[in-house]
Order: sequence, then C-alpha cells, then structure tokens
Amino acid sequence: MKILNMTSKYLWIFLILMSCTIFSQEQKYIPYRKGNLWGLCDANGFIAVQPQYNSISGYDHSVGGFHAEQNGKFGIIDHNAVILMPFISNIPISVNDDKYLVFDGWDYYYYSVKTRIRLGKYIEPKTSFVGDRGWGNNNPLYSKHVKEIKLSWNDLDDEDLGMIQPFDNDQYELNYKLNFIEILEGSNNYIGIYIPKLKKMFLNTPEIAYVGWQYYQGKPYILTTNNSKLFGLADENSREIYPIQYSTIDLIDTYQLVILSEPDPGDYNNLIFKTILPNNKVLHGRFEPATTILKNGYPFQLYYTMINGQENYAGEDGTLYFEG
Repeated sequence: MKILNMTSKYLWIFLILMSCTIFSQEQKYIPYRKGNLWGLCDANGFIAVQPQYNSISGYDHSVGGFHAEQNGKFGIIDHNAVILMPFISNIPISVNDDKYLVFDGWDYYYYSVKTRIRLGKYIEPKTSFVGDRGWGNNNPLYSKHVKEIKLSWNDLDDEDLGMIQPFDNDQYELNYKLNFIEILEGSNNYIGIYIPKLKKMFLNTPEIAYVGWQYYQGKPYILTTNNSKLFGLADENSREIYPIQYSTIDLIDTYQLVILSEPDPGDYNNLIFKTILPNNKVLHGRFEPATTILKNGYPFQLYYTMINGQENYAGEDGTLYFEG
C-alpha cells in the first residue's frame, strides 16, 4: 500500500508538471499597454512585442493567439508573439468549421488555418425560426419576474423560534430575507437582524446598524452601516473589520478577493475602487480574475480591470502590465 501511495504521489506530480507544460505552450504572454498603444510581455515584464497596436485582446484559445487591431484592421498574434494572420479583417477573426472567418468590410471569407490562404466566400446557413419553441419572451426561465428566494417560518427550528420569540408580536415586523431575518419596530424603526445559520442576533446600536452577512473563507462577516449610507464590515463577534466608509464591499469567496469602493471626494458621481488579493496585495481599481500562466515555471494568476473599454492586466504579485 505504501508503494502504491508513493507511485500515485509521483504520478500526480508528473501530471501537474505535464499540464503546466502544455498550458505554458498555450499562453506565454500578456497584453501590455503603454499609453494608447498595446504590445505583449511575459510575466516578468520582458517585452516580446513592442507597443504598436490600437488594441490586443486576452488570449483566445479558439484561434490560438491574441486578436490585435492596427488602423482599424484585425489580425492574430500567436502564442510565440508571431503574426499568425495579417491585419485584413474589419472585425476580430474567428474560427468556423476549422477555418478562419474574415470580414473584409463587404463579405465574409474563409481562410485556411494551415496556409492562411483565402478559400472562398462564406455562405450563411439557413436557420429556422425558434421563437415559438420555448426560446421567446414567454419562456419562464427568461421572465423578469423571478420570485426572490427567502427564508420562511418553516425553515426555522426550535432554537431559532426561541431567539426571535421576543419580537414575534404586533409591536415588531419580521422580514424574511435570503439568509437572515430583518427585525423592525413598526415599519420604520430598524432594530437589527437574526441569522439562523449562526443562531445569533445582531441588534443595532446608536452608531451601527447590521444589514446583511455572508461567509468568506469559511468565516461569517456582517455588513454594517449608519446614517452616512456607507458600509463597513464586522466579524461574528461584532468586532470591526472594515470601518463604515465604503460605498460597496464585495467579498468574492470563490477567488478570495475583496473589492472595496469609496466615494471620490473630487467627483460625487465617481467611486474609487481597490482590490485586495488573496496574498493581501492591494491593486488600485476593480480587478477580476483573468487566467493563470507560468512565471519562472510556477503558476501565476492574472487579474484584469476595464479601462476605456479594454482589459488591462495585473499579476498576483501586484505587477501592473499597463502604464500611462
């Protein structure tokens, strides 16, 4: 059994290394922006393609490279930073039936993936009308009137009923939410919340009101607010984690990200974002997970933020792959 376990262990390591090698062949480079021009660099910041293009997309596995735009025309730069398809299309080039599909401004044409030679004109296939087959506006899955999922009285056990019993009378109003119960005195005076999952009551103070909660990395966190209409965060023992100064607080548990926004003192309609990564590195802006590439042989997570409608990238170590 010990020999089998050791064999399985080394087999698993081998498979991980193989997968990393295959993945590194797919994407080696990152779109890099300098001012208004785009190029490609690696995770260490080495420039593979000097910034010279109007835009470069994220890596597209379907075409085996990056969509680049130059003077209004699109081409493809492959994973080795070599031009795979010339800049001949008015829109990003796609793959259809194992052939490149290019739009020259007038018509769509097929190009060979192997030779990049034009093969012939693309003829759009006839399609049947499916509006009456469950895909139209009458489909209940697409209804705008989706009923909100809420707790109900039947979801509560005896301990829950004992906790809310002092508020289960005509003096108070209980509003059932997704994973907590709002407690109001009358219809205007907000008292606090009860969380059945935690078996805990959070009653407001003159300074703090509790308005929601969620798990993050296995621990519960309670959303707080006050008369400022801004938000903060507390732990399950009501200890402050973030002060009440944020317009939004997003805990993205799947990727272990915290995204905070504050009002911009110079522009009432603007928000200033910052993103806290799993390793506690802070990126200024709202960043989302992008993909994982290799850096010096090890997996390296990339994140992106939208600037002027385009994805700009940063690494898990806080490196920004854009400037200006």
